[in-house]
Parts: sequence; structure tokens; C-alpha cells
Amino acid sequence: MSFESTVLGLVFNVDNWAKKPLIDLRGKFPAVKDEYDITFCEENPVVCKADLHYPASADGKLPVLLNIHGGGWIIGDKSNSTSYCLQIADSGFFVMNINYGMPAKILPPLFNKVDPKENHRADWLWPYPIQTHFKAMKWLEENADKYNLDLSKVFVSGDSAGSHMTGVVCACFCDDDYAKALGVEKPSFEPKGYVMNCGIYKVSFYEHIPIGRAMMQSFTGYKKIKECPLYAQLNPLPYINKKANNVLVCKGQADIMTIFQSDWMKKRLDEVGANADIYVGRGFPLFAFHDFMFLTFTKQSKACMKYTADWLKATAEK
Repeated sequence: MSFESTVLGLVFNVDNWAKKPLIDLRGKFPAVKDEYDITFCEENPVVCKADLHYPASADGKLPVLLNIHGGGWIIGDKSNSTSYCLQIADSGFFVMNINYGMPAKILPPLFNKVDPKENHRADWLWPYPIQTHFKAMKWLEENADKYNLDLSKVFVSGDSAGSHMTGVVCACFCDDDYAKALGVEKPSFEPKGYVMNCGIYKVSFYEHIPIGRAMMQSFTGYKKIKECPLYAQLNPLPYINKKANNVLVCKGQADIMTIFQSDWMKKRLDEVGANADIYVGRGFPLFAFHDFMFLTFTKQSKACMKYTADWLKATAEK
């Protein structure tokens, strides 16, 4: 494991650990029912766990949001996205917040609460995480009647690396050959839209940045990233077309971690004629930094979450 990826993992985990008590909204939405750690794929019951958040009472079928947590592709846990998901559930959505397999754990058990050891294994490399995302969609398909889900109104969201993987999921529904190359099994439904928060979509740009290169090395298992057989597919942008349907791209004004990336995604969506919107969080420095929408105590986060919930509800009703 490289020095750069170890440092990155430490920084990410300290960040998650330190801010979690400040942003925790659990127990603050009495109208939302929660189910934790349900297994969505028996092929890998250890890592394929999800938390469900949905209105305790609802009239009619529920629109759905499938959420993919971030963490540089190498660390993290669904619990780090809980407060984001609770807010969407409170607006009337059934939210499925998932874990996925990541490469071997690079830090000691001290950080297990924000980066559980069971989420990691040496062979859970690209594109394995993407395959688990599609297993989660299969679970939605199989449990639609049980939870009264409207599969014509399914959305996928993610933040940071999770937003990159949201872009990959989107590209799989846009391009059958791309999906085949990644070995995914698509469900009977297609997502109605996507929410991409502070994401990375032109991954090749990160090869020129030491920490970004270290992340890619860990994610793919290749020291020379271009030797990865699915190197081209790491960048979802070329495969995205009008079939992306509806996309909300969210970026922070001061997000130097994903500089230009959200603009590149919005430009691509506009070029192919997809229905795309962009939200720019403003405020300097940290309150519109990377993943600013997760800082629930800030007005920038509150504004972004309201915009996101309103966009989801309006798009679901189109």
C-alpha cells in the first residue's frame, strides 16, 4: 500500500470520525421508519448490507433513491451518508443506502465505526463495487411489492467517489457494451434520474496528482493504472448519452478536491441532450468545500438539501 493512499485514508477517516457527531440527524425525523443492515445479496452477505429509510405512512407507491457513499474508493461506510438519506426520506422517498466492497483496509481498527473492516478485501477491486450496486437494484426489483415502491421513479445518488460510481451506473444504462464490459446485470427498470454530489468523472485527470494516482492504484490493483484491462471504463463521461434522462449535479464553490469535474459532467450532459441541472453551493472556505451538503448544521447544506429534495420530487412527477 502506498504512502499517499495511507495518508489519504487517515485524513478521510479522521474527517468522518470528527464530523459525525456534528452532522448526526438520527432520531430527528419521527415520520421516517428505519431498517438497518438488511442483506441485499446473499452471494456476499458480509458486505452487501443496506440501511432503509422511508415514510412510516404514505399514500400510494413511493419513489426510490439508491445512495452510494463516498470515500475515495478505498474507505467509508453507508453510515457516513445516513443524515443525507434521512432528509430525502423525510421528503417522501424510500431510500436505500448501501455498502459495497472496497480494497484491503489500510488503517487499524481504530476507525472501524466509520470504515468497517468487513467492507474490505484484497480482491474487491474495480469493477466489483459497481456489480454490487446492480445487486442492490435487483433487490429493489424483488422487494417492490413488499415496500410499495414505484420502480418507474428510481433515482441513484452518490457523493465524491460514490458520485463517480453513480456516473458509472448511469453510463451502464446508457451503453449496453459498457455495462457488459463491467459485468453488471441490469434490472427490468431504468433509473429516472441521478444526483451527483461533488464527484469525479474524468478519472484520468487524477493520474497526474499523487494522491489521486494512489487512490486509482488501490481501486484497480494496478501500479501502472493504464495496464488495468478496464482502464478506459474508469471514465464514465464518454459513455453517457441522452439515456441519462435527468441529472442533478451538485458542486461546492470551494471544492478543490474535484475542481472542474462537475462542470465537465454538466457539459457532457448538455452536449448529449440529457435533462441536466447544476447546483453550486456558495460560501468560503469550508462551508462550500468538498461534500458541503453533508455539513448539516450549515445554511449551505440546508439550502442544497432543500434544492435536492425539491428537484427529486419535481422530477419524479414528470
